[in-house]
Amino acid sequence: MSNKNYTWDLEDILKGKSLDQLFNEWIKIEEEIVQQFPNFYKSLNNFKKWIKTNEKSEIISNRLSNYISNNYQEDLSNPKWISYIQKLQVKANEYSVKLSGYDNVVLKNEKLIRSYLTDKSLKEYQRAFDLIFKTKKHLLSDVEEKLLSKVSITNGGVDSAFSTLTDNDIKFKDAVNSNGKNVPIKTVADVSKLLKSNDRSLRKSTWINFNSAYHQFESTLTQTLYYNYLTLNTYAKLRKYKDYIDAAADADEVKEDLILHIYKMVETFKPSEDKYAKKVKALLKKQLGLNKLEPWDKTVDLSKKQVKVSIEQTKKMVLESLSPLGDEYVSNVKKAFDERWISWLPKPGKQTGAYSIGGTKGLDKYYISMNFDGTLRSVGTIAHELGHSMHSLYFNKKQKVYADCAIFYAEIASIVNETLLSLYLVDKYENNKVMQRMILDELIHNFFATTTRQIIFSNFEYVANQYVNESKPFTKESLRDLYIQMIKKYEGLTKQSEKKLRSVIPYTYSLSTIFRISHFYVGNFYVYKYAIGQIVAIYVASRIYAKDKTMLKKYFEFLSSGCSKSPLETIKILGVDLYSDKPYIESKKFIDKMINKFSKL
Repeated sequence: MSNKNYTWDLEDILKGKSLDQLFNEWIKIEEEIVQQFPNFYKSLNNFKKWIKTNEKSEIISNRLSNYISNNYQEDLSNPKWISYIQKLQVKANEYSVKLSGYDNVVLKNEKLIRSYLTDKSLKEYQRAFDLIFKTKKHLLSDVEEKLLSKVSITNGGVDSAFSTLTDNDIKFKDAVNSNGKNVPIKTVADVSKLLKSNDRSLRKSTWINFNSAYHQFESTLTQTLYYNYLTLNTYAKLRKYKDYIDAAADADEVKEDLILHIYKMVETFKPSEDKYAKKVKALLKKQLGLNKLEPWDKTVDLSKKQVKVSIEQTKKMVLESLSPLGDEYVSNVKKAFDERWISWLPKPGKQTGAYSIGGTKGLDKYYISMNFDGTLRSVGTIAHELGHSMHSLYFNKKQKVYADCAIFYAEIASIVNETLLSLYLVDKYENNKVMQRMILDELIHNFFATTTRQIIFSNFEYVANQYVNESKPFTKESLRDLYIQMIKKYEGLTKQSEKKLRSVIPYTYSLSTIFRISHFYVGNFYVYKYAIGQIVAIYVASRIYAKDKTMLKKYFEFLSSGCSKSPLETIKILGVDLYSDKPYIESKKFIDKMINKFSKL
């Protein structure tokens, strides 16, 4: 099979048009919206026409932005796509300024608009307008809103600068193997691969060169993060929120106390992670013949056998593992493979990591980008991203108005897929202890990576924002110290390990991790939602795997609901209350069971 089949078919977005034709089509519809704006609320017919035009705009905008953005992610330094992104941002900001008083107009005419929404053809738009009505106390005057719209063009600058620095400008020194031969490190995918090598010298060199590359930019990243948080908090306070986190929580229709409850419950996972970590440490020492493990030894697979899978083998494993979700779901996943929704392979300049696109209304393919490296982890990655894409597929089928997914619960569908894959593989290799151990290790590792690890990052971000708001020192030293505090709180840290982290090179380099969390630079207070995804997904997937038909029915109702309900109500479709201790306790029981099984192997 040619490499073409491992690239995505982005041309499908254009539907036979050129990019410039699509861009001009978007300009035309935006001009129509601007023309309709002054009178959109003055009659029922005007209001219906306004809604119809905006829906058409959303579809064209999604096609345009996804085509440009996905091409850009393939080559972050390509001037063509950089130019198109800038061109799109400038025009989008221009229209945003012209429409900046929209929410104020809606609020001033709330009674009239509520009367329109009683029309049978408009009833399903009620929630969309209720979300505007509830923002009344956070809206500013027309003049102030217009001013904020004008300066909003700069809002994505920090994220873009961070992405360019970390994905394109930061270069890694070649690693050196035990024979003194240089081994190039071109991408983060190369780092993951080399850290699993049997050559300890190569692992050490890779670990040091990777972490030191970020370490040398800690001061720059600290300043970038500070001004990002300062900007986010300033905007939030202008809108009468307590701070950026209060504003982010309100956008998710939750309260800050829920975030703190999640922190508290995930802290109870500490004994389980400690038990797992000690077992892994003992196994790696024995396997590697070492008396002492170093950071560069800790990501070696728990087997001397290097498991490698091809893309075609990966597809087969994923399709089989998702069979508990039913024939229709599996058929849709196969469609994603056959119709080239996926950019599989890494290359220089490509966005690191993986993602499934957002803004999918109006698209026929729900694209995925990843950096496949042939490991079981890559199999998990594609299963994960397919969960997102299938979520998009199901809510686009069902929802006319609410064909979107709130980031608050976005990770549930993806981690359900990952969990089903892990449970499938554990059963598939029940007579192969080596494979079972590797699969369970991956499952358990991923659990703590998306709960404990992400809560370390989230709690760090929570406190770092307090530093900004309380004018406390915001330096690379204070942030390193805060990161160490969070590690101690959620994972535990011996005095000797803490001393190394604080003052001994190269161990201090690992603290650069906290400066390269991309979500910190976006502005949506995101990473604690990974823990929500993991905890709820375990609750759901374990029941689906046990052939619980009631849960399977609830799950498809959840996938199809889009954002037609509040995030907490959407999760309650699955029978989960995040304010209750129950889902956290159940997920801990599940992972304890997996750890016990792992230990016996």
